[in-house]
Parts: sequence; C-alpha cells; structure tokens
Amino acid sequence: MRILPVLAVLAALAISYACEKKKTEAVLEVKKEQRIMDDADLLTLQQEDSIFSIIQDVERSIGSQIAVLTIGTLNGDSIEGFSLRMANEMGLGRKDYDDGILITVAVADRKTRIEVGYGLEKIIKDEIAARMVREDMGPRFGKGDFFNGIIVAVEKIKNLIEENKELVGQRP
Repeated sequence: MRILPVLAVLAALAISYACEKKKTEAVLEVKKEQRIMDDADLLTLQQEDSIFSIIQDVERSIGSQIAVLTIGTLNGDSIEGFSLRMANEMGLGRKDYDDGILITVAVADRKTRIEVGYGLEKIIKDEIAARMVREDMGPRFGKGDFFNGIIVAVEKIKNLIEENKELVGQRP
C-alpha cells in the first residue's frame, strides 16, 4: 500500500521534469524573424537561412543573442541612437548577461553599426566592432555584396564569443 504514494511522487517528478525541459527548449527555439529583419530586402531567403544558422548556433551553445536589421533609411536619426533603441526594443541579450548584439545596416544613408550589449563588451570592444564595420562589411557593401559583408561579421562575432565564453556577461 505504500507503493501508491511513491508512484504518485515519481509520476509528479517526471511530469515536472518534462514541463521544465519543454520550457527550456521553448526558450532556445528562436524564430528567424526575431533575429533577421531585412526591411531593406537585401538578402535572399537562402542567405537569411545561412546567417540565421550561425546566429541560432551561438544562441543554443552559449546563449548570446545576435540580430541583423536592415533598413532603407534612418530618416535623419543617428545610426547610434537608432541601433541602441532597436536593440532595447527587441530585448536582445539575456537579462542577467546583457549579451545581445545588433548589426544595423541603413542602406540609403550608407551607415552600419554593431551595437554590443554591456555583457559582451569585454569580448567585442568598440574598436573591434568599428574595425569589422570598416574592414569587413564596408568594402563588401560598397560592391553591393551585403550578404558576405553581414555573414563575415556574424561569423567573426560568433568566433569571438566562443573563444571567450568565460567573459560573457562580465561588464567592462
């Protein structure tokens, strides 16, 4: 007769574990539209998928969140103000780590910015982000090759985060 209460407890634990596992998986199930917003229509669906694959890999393995936003114009706004506002509106980065990154491309204004959350600033300092924009993205964008400019930056960001994952979440 004591077996029934034990079975009930075990069943409750199994259900609790299954629910907790499902909740964790749901957090990791990010949608492409949440990470790639190509409002300027610079990328094909296949190119978006390639970029998203890298973004998703970083988020699943480490947790840091990368997003790409392309727009036609800033309408007189600064790239810095716009990028920061959009990163905050999107809620990029985990709450306790502030480890989000937003790559913003404003085509008509010829402006690009990599907005780095405080929790990644020990890994991707302003100088590193600016160099990626200047040396990796800018020359490719100048040739109209937006995909390769973006994917090279996303790959470099991924590699920097993976190589320094112990610094994720640490503020400068």
